[in-house]
Amino acid sequence: MNASQLFETVASLPLQVLIVVIAVVLLSRFVDQAASSCRLWTIGFLSILGLIAVGFMFPHLRLIQNGGGLSESAARTLFVAQVWFVKIMAVVWIIGFSGVLLRRLGRMIVLSQFFSQRCRVMTDEEISTLPLGDQDALPEGLRLLVSFDAHGPFCWQLQRPTIVLPSCLLREDEDEDVLRHVLLHELEHLRTNHPLQHFLQGACNALLWFHPAIWWAARNAELTREFHCDEVAANAGNTIASYLKTLAKIAEQNRAAPTCTLAFGRRKSAIIRRTEHLVSRIESKGDQRSSRDQRRTSLAIGCLFLLVLVVSQLWLPVNVLASSRTRVSPWPNWTAEILHDFGVSVRDYERFDARHDLNVLASDDED
Repeated sequence: MNASQLFETVASLPLQVLIVVIAVVLLSRFVDQAASSCRLWTIGFLSILGLIAVGFMFPHLRLIQNGGGLSESAARTLFVAQVWFVKIMAVVWIIGFSGVLLRRLGRMIVLSQFFSQRCRVMTDEEISTLPLGDQDALPEGLRLLVSFDAHGPFCWQLQRPTIVLPSCLLREDEDEDVLRHVLLHELEHLRTNHPLQHFLQGACNALLWFHPAIWWAARNAELTREFHCDEVAANAGNTIASYLKTLAKIAEQNRAAPTCTLAFGRRKSAIIRRTEHLVSRIESKGDQRSSRDQRRTSLAIGCLFLLVLVVSQLWLPVNVLASSRTRVSPWPNWTAEILHDFGVSVRDYERFDARHDLNVLASDDED
């Protein structure tokens, strides 16, 4: 890809991502249940990663053209400016991306040390006394740990699903309902593959660390996951009022759980919103609502897929060297070369107008 094509990509992708995030937020309000919103966020994060891959690996339609009204000298000036802009942005992005990766690596090291130094494996006797019913079977390979520190419970999964409980929840004088609610909440995280969504969210955060819409999406997705697990845990036995007491108790914990995990209660502000959400759900249950939500969920997912398809072809007309003789951009060099190796001929160059030539502009810029 030349500098103008890269500039076209880095200018258009943030707009595409913003539209997808806004769409997921609005569609999440359209559906009734948090479980449906969770599915929408998973599709949303996958779509964002897909837009990035498509933007850098495949050609696209140019629905809006710049009109070719620039003179050759103006095009030359803009092309040189775009070259310098792309170089500066590449350096800034690499620095930011490296910082995000290093921070996440540091968190993983801290979490690994926390598991080995501040936790112990729960004994079979302790597991057998957990207040779970027959329908609450533990996932295969689940590792249950007891933490010595005072913090909220959390779950985590990389290779093996793990639930960490603070030792204070296992005291004999502790309310059994609190422990049951916590376990149901964390088990629902694991059963619905929330760690996978958390990973997709982290990948988007790393690649688009500079984009405010991604920060907004991460906060909304995190809260939606908690809404869903709260609903499941609270509705198990119709104990919403009792579950609200559990939320209040977790909010009183001294310290938050380690970062990069799915914590039961990381921020008190989030717990307040979760409490308000549960209160609003008390008077809104019923089979009719569930049936309506299924229809709305299907409609919302279909609309999101259609929107992503349209947005993937929404490119800003900022490529000063884009040819007016075609509405299809050339293939990026790296994917075109792979196809050429397999004997597939694709156009990896612009069909330039007679007024200017990319080779001349590029050579002049290098000189």
